Amino acid sequence: MKASDRFRLIHIILDSCLPGDISAMIRMLEKYAASTFDIVGNLPEDVAIKIFGHFDVMELLEVETVSKKWHMLVRHPAIWRHLCMELTATDPVSLRPPANPEDWEPLYRSLHHRERNWATGQVQSIRFLKGHTGFCTTLLLKGNRLISGSYDETIRVWDIRSGEEKKCLKVKAISCLDFLPDEEVLVAGFHDVGRVQLFSTVTWAPIQTLQGHLYGIRAVALSPKYLVSAGADKALVCWDWRAGQKIVRFGQQTNLNIGVQIVDENEGRIVGITVDGIVRTFSIPRREMLSQFKLSELGGSDPVLSAKLSSVGVGSANMLQWFAAKGKQMTCATKNLILHLEHEDTEPTVSLTSSLESLPLAHHLPQTPPTTNALRPRHSLSVPRPESRSMALKSRKSMGGLLSPATTTNRTVSAAFASNRPGTSLGRPGTSMGGPRASIGGRPGTSMGGASPSRGEKKPVKPPVLLSVVDTPDVAVGAVDPKKRRVATSTRFSSRLGADRRIFVSTYSLPMSRKPLPEEVLPPAGDVSTVDFDTEIATLGGAWAALADESEHGSGWPSQLNVPTGFKGLATPEKNPMAMALSHEEVVVGAADGTIYVMSFVGYQYKAPSHKGESVLGDLALDDERDESV
Repeated sequence: MKASDRFRLIHIILDSCLPGDISAMIRMLEKYAASTFDIVGNLPEDVAIKIFGHFDVMELLEVETVSKKWHMLVRHPAIWRHLCMELTATDPVSLRPPANPEDWEPLYRSLHHRERNWATGQVQSIRFLKGHTGFCTTLLLKGNRLISGSYDETIRVWDIRSGEEKKCLKVKAISCLDFLPDEEVLVAGFHDVGRVQLFSTVTWAPIQTLQGHLYGIRAVALSPKYLVSAGADKALVCWDWRAGQKIVRFGQQTNLNIGVQIVDENEGRIVGITVDGIVRTFSIPRREMLSQFKLSELGGSDPVLSAKLSSVGVGSANMLQWFAAKGKQMTCATKNLILHLEHEDTEPTVSLTSSLESLPLAHHLPQTPPTTNALRPRHSLSVPRPESRSMALKSRKSMGGLLSPATTTNRTVSAAFASNRPGTSLGRPGTSMGGPRASIGGRPGTSMGGASPSRGEKKPVKPPVLLSVVDTPDVAVGAVDPKKRRVATSTRFSSRLGADRRIFVSTYSLPMSRKPLPEEVLPPAGDVSTVDFDTEIATLGGAWAALADESEHGSGWPSQLNVPTGFKGLATPEKNPMAMALSHEEVVVGAADGTIYVMSFVGYQYKAPSHKGESVLGDLALDDERDESV
């Protein structure tokens, strides 16, 4: 009702009142005026903004229409700046603030649409990178730099923004890559020979060539201190890559390793996972296996979880298909399940007796020269001169086994373990360290061998914590962004008629028990979920669907799609995904014919179809054309 109509109605009511009703009417109006007093609107602006800062976007859009004052507060740039920062907290690059503070809300709108595109699988644009002529087997995406390896015996470096090829390196057929950005060092594992090679990405000159496997390399993991390689000979080899020396070889696992991970560089703890779903933890300084766990037994006493995991690694149809790891998180997948796991820290515990004994002896210990690795600068790659045998034995005898592995040389560590570990080889650095074979049939969840009393006892290594279980169709390859908890995975694009040729994306949530919430917010201990089962996967659509099948474009591809010459569609056997990588904005796919294409989720061109009951926050509540009148 318009203001003039409201006042006309009031006049009609007053004219119909008796003189005695006027005072009662005034009291009633005063009561209504007091009940409609805007507490938040009359607070200082900075206090009101802090209150609104606790609202989510949907709540802000709902309260915006309460009054003009609330409308102005909701539109304040500080609120939208906070929301932008919250939305991009896990992005690998810092958010660039807009030049005009009033542009924080449009910036949030674009970021919100990006996240909505991920949630619904709507690809907004596709760029093609053409260069490889054979299977593109591995992809590494670091910022704007994409590194690809192929069976065509090349490693190529791309600028992902411009699509320009920056470097082509002639090597052997590549099966895996890893990159150390801080050191500008790239390691390549070769498919047909048991060799890994390290390159400087500044000069592209070879740094080291390390031979340690009988057959091809299946996976590599690189850190500032260690290089770990997994071969088709079922062995794991750990290297000091700066010196070019082999530290230890863990040989003959029960099955092929699908991936390796350096979990804790300071403690020298690594994890290897085989295709039959067994996770093994090794210690490089101790040269032994610490524990082993079966993924199929991580369900514990939970009947639902145990039933889901019972078939993992059992039989050829349930072997692990792909593996990805970053930091302490790792993701592995069978054809029908994606498992997200996280390693928990294990802290060393030293007995009280050994602690007290070490105190009075500390000032009597001889000064031990630091290791060659500690003296050598990080960029130096010279091979250290090995210490003499007499010096190593003398140091070990005088120390009485009180020094940690990090302060002893390789020879000292080997000698110290020789008395407690029969079968350990005391070869020179760079030779195979024939460590003991821990029992493979040990009970999952138990430590596979204790430390010598003189070295301090360690707690048993805990099994990895299962964060999420995602049901999928018959997938074959995938990639993970652990910071965004996002996964891209694909089926195998086989040539049979009616084959399922799709790519999926999903974002899993942390279970309630692992969220940083106040105690009063958490539900009772028995009701806290430890594993997320509710993750939904979205099939890629948008630009990918537009380029999937040539038959949908009878007269040829539209010119605006900018496809390569002879292109027949993305959902074809020739474009079968062999490798994937993803960032916070893009998914990169390497295909069987060598084609690489980059799918961006930034933009507004394609929208997901609306379904009844589906939230339309991204399409309506944040619409540019919403009514600003209150």
